[in-house]
Amino acid sequence: MEARARDKPALLEARAAVLRSATHHVESVGLSLGIDAVRIEAITAEAGVTAKQFYQIWATPEDFLTDLFCELANQAQIDRADTETLLSTWQYLSMRTDDLRSTAGRRSILVDVIRTAAEYNFGAVTASSKWRTYAALSTTIMSWPEGEARTRVLDALRASELSFVDTMESFYRNVLPTIGYRLKPAFNNDYQPFVVAAASVIEGLGIVRSTVPTLVEAHFDLPVENGTETWSVASLAFVGVVDAFIEQDPTFAPDEAIARLSGGVDVTPPSQSEADSDY
Repeated sequence: MEARARDKPALLEARAAVLRSATHHVESVGLSLGIDAVRIEAITAEAGVTAKQFYQIWATPEDFLTDLFCELANQAQIDRADTETLLSTWQYLSMRTDDLRSTAGRRSILVDVIRTAAEYNFGAVTASSKWRTYAALSTTIMSWPEGEARTRVLDALRASELSFVDTMESFYRNVLPTIGYRLKPAFNNDYQPFVVAAASVIEGLGIVRSTVPTLVEAHFDLPVENGTETWSVASLAFVGVVDAFIEQDPTFAPDEAIARLSGGVDVTPPSQSEADSDY
């Protein structure tokens, strides 16, 4: 018993090292739903772990794959909600406060934010190896036979998805009212369908990009009052989703919004999941 107790920290360290090595391998060569002895040997050698330790941790290669896939799902949470995009949006809004005083100005802000943020987010998120792995895992895991292993991976993917939705829901609940927009009443103040639809545009185009990059990466010069603006396919598709879910808020108070932006005060309303937990 004492020997087992002494071995436990070492095995936990070995487990973490193997999962790190395997994650790097997947990010380099892509996702595979199977694993052979040669690949296990290479991964464990890179991690500095012996075969004996490996099989003390995982009884079968399938057990190892299940843990690896759950780890990959967990790691994708941060990459999908690109922090740089969220922060740069707030910085941009603080420079456009004068435009908040008119309906046309607020629409201009909304369109400009969508046009720039959607394109940046499309590039940043879909170029991420963690996101590509997440996207591949989300589709290929369904080919696993039903059972505990598949359920564990699906639960990890679901948790990752819900974490992303919560992050983006809080972001939209803060940004949209600040620039004079609100969710249409038909959606009963539930931002989650909007978040999922908006993310599907970006991530769906990211998947298609691998087969028809020329189409997905196309840009178009569209006429505006003082000339033209360049729009990407991602930005055009994103604004379509926004206009389907969002409308101008007739009760908008510009001075309050300007004060919040100028003061840097976080007034993020609770997400739907946070609101539900209060009951």
